[in-house]
Amino acid sequence: MRIYSGGTYTNSYSSNAMAPSTNSQRSNVMAPSTNKRSFAPSKGSSFPSSAKRRSIVQPQDEENSDSFENLKAPVVNKRPSTAPTLKKGLSYRTIGEPIEGGACHLVYEPDSSGRLVEHYSKNQLQGMATVGRWTPGSTKKIAGFKFKRNAGRQVLIGNCSAGVLGRKNYCNGFCQFVKQAKMLNGDVTLYDVPTGFKSMPVDVYLYYDDNRAGHQTIKLEPGESYTTENVIAVGCLPKNTQFYENETVDLLKWLHDAEVKGYSSRC
Repeated sequence: MRIYSGGTYTNSYSSNAMAPSTNSQRSNVMAPSTNKRSFAPSKGSSFPSSAKRRSIVQPQDEENSDSFENLKAPVVNKRPSTAPTLKKGLSYRTIGEPIEGGACHLVYEPDSSGRLVEHYSKNQLQGMATVGRWTPGSTKKIAGFKFKRNAGRQVLIGNCSAGVLGRKNYCNGFCQFVKQAKMLNGDVTLYDVPTGFKSMPVDVYLYYDDNRAGHQTIKLEPGESYTTENVIAVGCLPKNTQFYENETVDLLKWLHDAEVKGYSSRC
């Protein structure tokens, strides 16, 4: 510091400024504060309690006020059930007259974009879209587990509801159904679509190992039973599709023409 004294300037220094600091001063500077600030509301605090906060629900929110009281209520799972559709498929099935030796029924169900389902039962089935049935031959019988596993129900083929692919799959499923009847030398029956149910109307043809006209290709008439003995091919076509019936034709051509219009298969 410069001091003016009678026309001259002198330098003056403070001894306290240049003096080294003591340990006590350093400890005061570095020591943490012992005063702890509390953020908890005091007794006279103006902040409302949780009970008060619940009481300030506006009138327009009264419809949601019940949620405050049900915070601890158990959560109810409202998602749709993922249980298999087996019960749904059986809920409409009613039992009719008994069938000696049992039978396999072909049923159309609209679930899963339409599907054909086999129902093994020792009684006639009613209340369902039954479009076909086969019974085993006199020297054959259906295995017992077929009636017990999944309550006698087995999906044969799906995606049969609409379009070119759906039509192909439906005809394919019917041909598989006839081939299973052939394995047990069974008798197969075609049924019209029951009233009140939806299904694809089809014509089913059997190709027998008989070269006589009118005996080689047989068209199944609804409600009549036909044997599968000596059957070597089957064809399924949409209803009223023109096909061979009263003439003889080579097997390969017969299979090809049936495949183009619907579906065909060797037995």
